[in-house]
Amino acid sequence: MFGISGSEFLVLAVIAALVLGPKNVAQGLTALRRVLTSFRDWSAKLRQETSGDFAGLTPEDLENLKVLRNLNLSSYSPKQMIRETIQEEIEAWAQSATQSGEVLKNAGSLNAEYPK
Repeated sequence: MFGISGSEFLVLAVIAALVLGPKNVAQGLTALRRVLTSFRDWSAKLRQETSGDFAGLTPEDLENLKVLRNLNLSSYSPKQMIRETIQEEIEAWAQSATQSGEVLKNAGSLNAEYPK
């Protein structure tokens, strides 16, 4: 429970017994039991409330939820997205300018071949 091994639990129990003292150990266990019981009740109530919310979901909706669960939002940095968009635009402009330069070179060579 809570990722605690048996030996760690025993160490915690001994420390709790030393801190609480022999008279208050029973009261501490009773308080712990009350807290765990209220947590279980709250968990069961939450599970019951949310099960009604998920009852109307189709298999397609569940598949979409799985996709969203696996989505890595850290890869969607606004700075990175803007940087990539600007880089794409710069490359498109550079390609357009290169093509325009080639057209102008070809037009110049055509004019040289055919004097007026």
